[in-house]
Amino acid sequence: MSKVKKRVYEPRSNYPDRTKSEEKSFSELNVRIKSLDTALLLLSSKEECVLLSVFSHIMEFTRRQDENVLVLKEHHMLELLLEKKIFIEAENVMIRRFALYLITALLDNTDLNTLEPEKTEGILAVACRFYLNESDEFCIEYLSHLLNMCLRDPKVAQGIVENGELLHKFKAVIATSENPDTVFNSIEAVHKILLIQGAEEMLEFTMLPDFPIDRIICEVTNSFQEIRLAALKVLKTLLVDTSEHSVFEPLHRCFYVLEQLVKAFCENPQGPDAVEIIEVLATALRSEKMTKLFFEHNLFDLIVEHLKDQIDILSLELRCTIISIFAETAKYAQYLARMHIAEITDMLLSCLMENDPAPATFVILGLNRMADHPDALRRIVAEYDVGALRKLVSIFHSPEVIIKTREQAAEFINRLLTGAYRDTAGLLMDLDIPSVLTGTIQQGLPNLSIDLILSLLVIIESLGQNEEYRTVLGQHRPLTEQIAQLLMRSYAHSILVNNIFRCLCTIVDEQAVREVLLENYIVSSIKRALKSLSNLVKTAVTNFILQTTRFGEFIDAYIDRGILEVLMLFQKHAFCVSTWGPAIESILSKCPTMKFCIRNCLTFTDITAGKDLYVSRKKFDDFRTFQDILRSDCSPLEAVLVVNFDRLEADEADLMKVPSFCVPISDGAGDHTWCYCKRPADPNLPKYLLTLNQSLTKHGLVENPAKVRSAIDFDNLAKRCKIIAQVVDNVMNENLKILDLNSTEECSRHVVRCHLQELRHVYHTYFIPLGMVRSGCQFERAILFKALADQIGLPCTLERSVDGRMLYNEVPMPLEIAKDVHCDKKTLQLMTWRMLRPTHVVDLMYNVGDLYPMQSRQALQYLRLY
Repeated sequence: MSKVKKRVYEPRSNYPDRTKSEEKSFSELNVRIKSLDTALLLLSSKEECVLLSVFSHIMEFTRRQDENVLVLKEHHMLELLLEKKIFIEAENVMIRRFALYLITALLDNTDLNTLEPEKTEGILAVACRFYLNESDEFCIEYLSHLLNMCLRDPKVAQGIVENGELLHKFKAVIATSENPDTVFNSIEAVHKILLIQGAEEMLEFTMLPDFPIDRIICEVTNSFQEIRLAALKVLKTLLVDTSEHSVFEPLHRCFYVLEQLVKAFCENPQGPDAVEIIEVLATALRSEKMTKLFFEHNLFDLIVEHLKDQIDILSLELRCTIISIFAETAKYAQYLARMHIAEITDMLLSCLMENDPAPATFVILGLNRMADHPDALRRIVAEYDVGALRKLVSIFHSPEVIIKTREQAAEFINRLLTGAYRDTAGLLMDLDIPSVLTGTIQQGLPNLSIDLILSLLVIIESLGQNEEYRTVLGQHRPLTEQIAQLLMRSYAHSILVNNIFRCLCTIVDEQAVREVLLENYIVSSIKRALKSLSNLVKTAVTNFILQTTRFGEFIDAYIDRGILEVLMLFQKHAFCVSTWGPAIESILSKCPTMKFCIRNCLTFTDITAGKDLYVSRKKFDDFRTFQDILRSDCSPLEAVLVVNFDRLEADEADLMKVPSFCVPISDGAGDHTWCYCKRPADPNLPKYLLTLNQSLTKHGLVENPAKVRSAIDFDNLAKRCKIIAQVVDNVMNENLKILDLNSTEECSRHVVRCHLQELRHVYHTYFIPLGMVRSGCQFERAILFKALADQIGLPCTLERSVDGRMLYNEVPMPLEIAKDVHCDKKTLQLMTWRMLRPTHVVDLMYNVGDLYPMQSRQALQYLRLY
């Protein structure tokens, strides 16, 4: 195999023609451009040198004056940059910087709210894509500013939250960047992201391992004010969550944020961001864990020391703002002693007295909380001498003060009434608190808040606990008028209606209060409350009814003006209101007439003495019919027996004169004027009672023995029943045939009917006084027996039969039943009347005075049921 030799030089016979290559190439072109439109056209060039030159000229044009940015907008520079995707793909970093600078300058001079959401989303999409791929520090700075601007729109911000890759880099930039502008815009963007998130989303976002919370805390002491303020805004948002599961769960981080905040404040207590630092620190101290660290690590002492050093040169507004920290820590009772020793009480009082017309809300809140410490409370009460209480009263009365401060002032007065009642209540009365309360309540809703009105009502309740003060409040009629008027306007707020009724229950013992309430539509308010859909309101109003049935004027109003009617008709809608039934019974127990008409029964505790009792022979299915008869000037078709022991002569005002042309013509001489009366006089009933007492005295049965005066004397009960029955029989046996119990023959009812008809002609009405009835069967006799029994204190009922034609009486007697502890004489003897149960029926017709056990043959025969 032969070896081939390689030559070092080989001669060439052909050479390239350089002249032709130069002819084909494009030589350099220099053109003078003075038109912005032409320059913008050159942005489509792919030559880096051209782009750099054009961008350099445009940026110089932009920096000359702010109006030039508007010129660029008119030439659609923003749209052009977006079309070119802000030159993301440009390899030259200067081109990317120029493009980002221009778009940020354009957006800084554009109201993003005027842009279409689609356009803003497009800007954000390009910026996010740029941000993910960019590493240049200046480009990151511009992009952070661009993202921060786009996040002003909550809809756009939601898109960033859902972009996990972008957030990861975003948080990494915050944690590592040394560029102040980048840090500022990034922290601002974090704040905007937090604002659009719910509690759970925020917790999930901040609990990620790469969330730069420590960097944000660190920036609280940054040398740039803008960065400090941005970090404080983020921390304030995060510190609102005081739960255990938050970004501040670790103790070291809690201490770190407290330390940074205290350090930032102590470095410059009068700095431009001092107020913001205090607000964030106050927010942090709402957490018990933070407060504990604040005191254990002597940060509290550090703040107090700097505050005392600067207190003489600090402005009043700043000094009182700083105190908001202590208003939060005063929430925890274990630190109150330490705070009082540090003169925090005096600082709060100083802010209260020096601010005119009122201090910030948290000053009064802090005093309210400090009052839980005895020494602090004594110091506050001592301040009364220089007008502290007068200042609080003027604050809640003044409409110029913000409503939250007025609420705290009223609540603080309530707290003082609890802790120092004598000093506070006495001074309040000296300050004419009824007039102040009247003027304040008169401002009405919506000028007053619900919480403020509730506090004012509690003040009235507290003062009303003292009889002397309650009298003064009651005599101030305008106060009661305003409360009644407020009630009529408050039915949109069930809690307010509930408290108004509760307040009225406190002062309703005063006669003037009752008069004013009845004059100011309290009845219509009660009707509306009873028909409310709120069980709270219905419970409050029925409780008010229970409290006011002690007074006769309210009983009359409840019956005559329809309250009882509403209670009866709406019972099925009040199954969750436990006081609805008792309210009905409370009214009926004070009006035996209506109770017997409705229930057809009067129990042992339904006493007829001291009031009129109307009993109709007709049984009414609807009590309102009988109510109309009593209320209207008309006469029923059946006799109505009237019982009253106290009216010996009829009142002239009750007499109704019949016109002369209605009087039948009579041949007899004399005065033929007629009159009738629904409340007739009854001179005979007192005589019957006198006769009964004489009989009881004769047998030694006037009253129970002294040793059991409040109990039942069962040994003498049967004897007393016998005597009462005999008195009744002696009165009402005129022209009546004596019958036997076993007889099936009825008593002479026609005799009784004719007798009542005769009495009707005598009185010109069917309203007949019971004492004038001389012929009576079971019906009339049972009424008189009940009336006399109530007068001498004998437990007795009055029952109407199912058909309504017969009345009968029942009494409680111990039955000899084996192992029946409820009917044992010793047990029953000490029972209250309310707990007794009827056991025997009283015979008033046949074997007068005999007692028949219920359900026995004799009892059934007496009732004509056997």
